[in-house]
Amino acid sequence: MAINNGRRLIESDSFATLIPKIDKQAAREKGPGRPTYWEMIFWWTRKPLISARAFTAAALLPEDFPLDEFKRMIRLQNNGPKTEIPHKLQPITNGRFKGFTLLDPFAGFGSIPLEAKRLGIGKVIASELLPTAYVFLKAVLEYPKYGKKLIDDVKKYGDELLKSLENYVKELYEDNGFVGTWEVKCPHCGNYTPLAKQWWLMAMKSNEGENEEGVKSGKFKRIVFMKPEINGGNLRIKVLDLNKEFNKQSITAKVSKNKIIVDGKDYDVPEGNFSAKSSNARCLYCNNVFPGKGDKWYIKEAIKEWNKNYERFLNGEINLEDLRNSKARPKLLIKFNGESKDIAFEEITEEDEKKFWESFARLREIDISKIPTENVASYGVLRFTAWGIDKFFKLFDARQLVIFSRIIDELNEFKEKIGGDEKYKEAIITYLTIAFLNHIRHNCFLTSVEPSRKFIAHALSFRRFAFTWNWVEISPLANIIGSLSRSLEHVEEGLEYLILTNSNSQVEILNSDVNELNLSDKIDLIVTDPPYADDVPYPEVSDFYYVWLKRVFPFSYNTQWEELVPKDIGVDEKRTKTFDNSVGTYDYFRDRLAKAFNKLSESLNDDGLLITFYNHTSPDAWISLLYASWYSSKFRITTTYTVTTEDETRITARNTTISLDKSMAIVWRKRAEGQKLVQEVRKEAISTVSDWISTMLTKGKLKLSLDTYIEILGKVISVFTKYEKLVGLGDEGVNAVSDLITKYIFPTTTQSIIEGLSKGAGVSISNPNSTYYVLVKLLIPTPKRGVRKLVRNSLTYLNISGNIDVKSLQDNGIISLDKDSIALIEPDQAAKDQLSLISALEQLPDVRKAIQGDYNFSNPVEAFHYLEYISLKNPDKIKEEVNKLKERTRFVDEALAIARILTKVLDDSDVEKEPSKRLSGEKTNIEKWVQ
Repeated sequence: MAINNGRRLIESDSFATLIPKIDKQAAREKGPGRPTYWEMIFWWTRKPLISARAFTAAALLPEDFPLDEFKRMIRLQNNGPKTEIPHKLQPITNGRFKGFTLLDPFAGFGSIPLEAKRLGIGKVIASELLPTAYVFLKAVLEYPKYGKKLIDDVKKYGDELLKSLENYVKELYEDNGFVGTWEVKCPHCGNYTPLAKQWWLMAMKSNEGENEEGVKSGKFKRIVFMKPEINGGNLRIKVLDLNKEFNKQSITAKVSKNKIIVDGKDYDVPEGNFSAKSSNARCLYCNNVFPGKGDKWYIKEAIKEWNKNYERFLNGEINLEDLRNSKARPKLLIKFNGESKDIAFEEITEEDEKKFWESFARLREIDISKIPTENVASYGVLRFTAWGIDKFFKLFDARQLVIFSRIIDELNEFKEKIGGDEKYKEAIITYLTIAFLNHIRHNCFLTSVEPSRKFIAHALSFRRFAFTWNWVEISPLANIIGSLSRSLEHVEEGLEYLILTNSNSQVEILNSDVNELNLSDKIDLIVTDPPYADDVPYPEVSDFYYVWLKRVFPFSYNTQWEELVPKDIGVDEKRTKTFDNSVGTYDYFRDRLAKAFNKLSESLNDDGLLITFYNHTSPDAWISLLYASWYSSKFRITTTYTVTTEDETRITARNTTISLDKSMAIVWRKRAEGQKLVQEVRKEAISTVSDWISTMLTKGKLKLSLDTYIEILGKVISVFTKYEKLVGLGDEGVNAVSDLITKYIFPTTTQSIIEGLSKGAGVSISNPNSTYYVLVKLLIPTPKRGVRKLVRNSLTYLNISGNIDVKSLQDNGIISLDKDSIALIEPDQAAKDQLSLISALEQLPDVRKAIQGDYNFSNPVEAFHYLEYISLKNPDKIKEEVNKLKERTRFVDEALAIARILTKVLDDSDVEKEPSKRLSGEKTNIEKWVQ
């Protein structure tokens, strides 16, 4: 069905009013309200279902579609904390969308096509390059059609799988699991010493309590830690379980990195004796530090030797004693039984050590084809390769490989046991295999102890696989997160959810490169999440699953990375070491992305829409996106929104340092047309966007934030991209787009905001120091204490410094710099009463100088700080001080203009709100002074 050529609901101002509600529900969904099927298996990026649902439906409805009816349709009627999260409810469409076709060419884990299916869109096409994602998409989108019988059979055969493993597990495990690490032979004393990054096991809070810097106070469900002791030359790893010591289910305590205080009694938690970051490790026996640094560090060389010997042992070149005599080897620290927060920890016995090493001898008896001996991507994309892990089997100890090979056997035998047609058999085995893969990610050398939450941090917690210490090994039959039994439960719960999403939609899942898509008909709507340049190297990281998946399903590739990296649309310069034609460079990324957008343009109806979610912060990534979509494929932007799409809010806060990480949802149409001088377009954009900002400010509807910045940036881009050619860019190709982004779009966004604020507040500011100060104050959330901080790439991305560089901002006293961040020089936000705020202002260098009679301000911000101080210290002398200051500096009018703007828009929690209100005349009747 062709969409009529009129504007769609998604392009209307009325839809924009729903974004905060959609975003709020998306944030709930990415937090505690996660869809249960997400727990079946980990995938690196998954979009909230409500965002996919809302944007998809709004793209197919006319502009004047009633909002109340739309909210009912997508189940967004209420927004209270106790209302059901929309994704748990089926949308009500009454067959409205059955004549449309939707495509997601980068479908990933399938959020977008799943919601298209739930909306009842006639035909839903989901495509993915990677076989691993293809299998997961079939599990999410296709196989749930078999209904409740599928759930019953997955449970039936899952129980059979667990039953079949009981004898094997008894032979290998007497306990639920172990915490281990690596031990290294000390070159000074000759002892093997365990290396631990930290000795914590559990520090799980049961309520929020109070948190000071580095200290957590309140009730804790569990507090358990290890303590290494040397007695008579023997090492003992003691377990100190404070719940057991106090005989309490929860403990009121103060907990810091290395100290616990309970009922006035102190407990010292030992510091770790190892830090990979600083190449520092200390022997627990002799207290000497291991020699070397970097790649020549003794520890790294020892781990590399172990991995080399592990392979030699598997190939029969050395015996078990030789393997155990490696300079480094895995070491069990403690064992545990029980479940969840009731886990009981115990010390390791000689019998535990014996069983662990006997499993290595048993490994030699296994058919090697059942073990993933495939090469890991060799060029350093995955960080653990720096430690000599060059084949996938080296990520696991022998006991894990023995039991995993048995599970592979059982899964393949089920192909003959399961009744029904081949597709139905495939469906059941797919879900059983997904449970197995989920178990594997919780059960390898890349896991780690996570004391404050789930106890086990799975292997994929770090996008590029960090080599970890304090790893966890668990029995597949344990009742603990990550075991095979619990993973099967997650699959069953996920299936119960997915079966409820069934509709009459025709679903087609393709395992294809986007540039090789062969579609029979034109597409009405494309909704997708295109690659974010260097975000996730999917072929390499998902090989962690693939090398096991291929042992159940007959895929032809040896590894995904070897076959598919040249087709992947991504950036990683390390890839060029192995592949030709600049694979992995930004040039290669842009070329592949441009071809993809051209393919999408060919596939899309002339009056269809393309919606992309994009959340990369790099200017290079944005240059690539506009080069591919606008410059090469002639798409134009009609509107943009900011939405929560990643973990929680994706405005990542490390302490008070802010990194811009929300997604921009961009609506595109085909056929950018005409040409215009770029300078004229810049004027057009500033006029259009600043008028919108001014109107919103006058109506009291403008709340500036990072979200608003992205929305304004999108409005600016939409003005520029409606023209096919911009005359005066001075170059062609990528260089032209780079100039457009850096010299026009970013500065135009800044100027539009400032002019819009100035119009709305009836003032004018022009000094670049003022511009920077105001925008940081308004765009970056107010910290609870300290000052606003940005990671440095956010400054580049926001371009809020306009035409002034970082050094000038520093020289003018606007910012201070440290290694990773830029701090705004403003009063400490912890100063919440008048006296403390006066004191905080007195700490600012510009105020301190003025108090001493030096009024030689270098910019309006310094004059503003001094006037703030006066408004609080001597409020009855403001008029007198303003007149005096006007005779000494030219910056007074703009300082007062800053106050007026901050009065209008600054968050009430900011300590500068009150003095700004005083200076703007709201409390002192000096409004006439603001020019």
